[in-house]
Amino acid sequence: MKDECGICGFVGENAEKKIFKMLIQLQHRGQLSAGMTTFQPNNDYLLKTYKGLGLANVAFKAYDENKFKQIMEKMHSTRGIGHVRYATCGKDDVEYAQPFERRHGKKTKWFSICFNGNIANYKELKQGLEESGYHLIKETDTEIIEHLISKELKKNSKDLEKVFSGLAEKLDGAYCIAFINAEGTIVVLRDPNGIKPLCYAEEKERIAFASESVALANLGFKEINDLPAGHMLIIKDNKIKLVNYSSNKKKDYCFFEWVYFSHPASVLEKKLVYNVRYKLGQELAKIETQKIDSNCVVVSVPDSSKPAGDGFSDFLKIPSKEGLIRNRYVGRTFIESKSREERVKEKFSIAREVFEGKKVFLVDDSIVRGTTMKGLIDFIKTNGNPKEIHVRVSCPPIMFPCFYGIDMGSKKEFIARAEIDNKKRIEEIRKELGVNSIVYQSFEGLFNAIGFNEKELCLACLNGTYPTKKGTELSGFCGEGRACEK
Repeated sequence: MKDECGICGFVGENAEKKIFKMLIQLQHRGQLSAGMTTFQPNNDYLLKTYKGLGLANVAFKAYDENKFKQIMEKMHSTRGIGHVRYATCGKDDVEYAQPFERRHGKKTKWFSICFNGNIANYKELKQGLEESGYHLIKETDTEIIEHLISKELKKNSKDLEKVFSGLAEKLDGAYCIAFINAEGTIVVLRDPNGIKPLCYAEEKERIAFASESVALANLGFKEINDLPAGHMLIIKDNKIKLVNYSSNKKKDYCFFEWVYFSHPASVLEKKLVYNVRYKLGQELAKIETQKIDSNCVVVSVPDSSKPAGDGFSDFLKIPSKEGLIRNRYVGRTFIESKSREERVKEKFSIAREVFEGKKVFLVDDSIVRGTTMKGLIDFIKTNGNPKEIHVRVSCPPIMFPCFYGIDMGSKKEFIARAEIDNKKRIEEIRKELGVNSIVYQSFEGLFNAIGFNEKELCLACLNGTYPTKKGTELSGFCGEGRACEK
């Protein structure tokens, strides 16, 4: 499972430094590249964009004081937008790093954009643009959005409400978009279903927005608001206008933001991510049937599973120990071990004393293909010598692909396929992993922990019910895992 992207923006003094700090706080959402665009009203180039590959610290050369200072001086501004990228499409190339800037002689048509999400009707939109004479260079939906915005600006360059309302009518999928033009006007858009998170804050003479609240809280903002689904923010002359551009009333928040993606200190839709993950562990513990004794120990797979492991251990009064230690300094590398065992060794170290002779409850937030978990279990058996291993997963089985920005592969690759409800398949998974037992979170436990019901969450990867028309079409399923008749 791969992270998504993150977007942010800031209006106020030293915007470039504030945006950089926000990108650091959003780094967990994308480590491939980082960049920003700032407004430069006193220069010939009214917008300036800087971006580079790697972590934000690397992209902006923060390891070198003089180089970093030069970049910050070049980007100095009172407003701008920023982006960290994980590639769900396109190449690992700086040309794919965001923001994407489109220059034009007219200030209202000169703009830069950042994007987080995935456009499910990408192919149809691409075909339409090509038939209209557009030449597409990159294999990314951000380029499609860039051209579509340009087309809308030709019709309504002075009315950004109409521009982005018109854009949203063409897009099927999950998205948050940040836009800045050469007049210094910023627009922030969240899709009608609210699948991706986005929040904003206004305090004194500062305005900021980001994919997650942790980036705003780090800058000292106290009152942080979720941007409602189907709404846009227009920031002009240091004033905010909140616009409802969609008639859609149904919300489909991505449940996986709470389970895995988001920072544990973030608050999404007024739900602290850490608390949700802790409750997920408690909900797992409520359905535990194994005998609990003094030889039991809980070990969480670092890092996102730690709160769930704590909730599980506290509820059952089993000690929770850090038996697996993640190597935080591996980073991205062109040298990738071919064997599953070697890949696990590169990521983790093991504390043998935690496992040896113990009945281990190994808590993880999700299992997709099962290859990583299989390698981890083999690693623990070889180097930890546990008496038993019982896998506990804090979300229900992943059985269907995501078309909304989560890179998780196809349904053929999932260890838990659509027949997971069959007890025989559960037993098959247990045998494949080589563990004593495996228990997944229940849907009831998921809803209890998050505090939203199935009508308020996107659960497509769990039940095959997709919140948009194109998502349903791409999946070949019409809901609850039933194949479409046509």
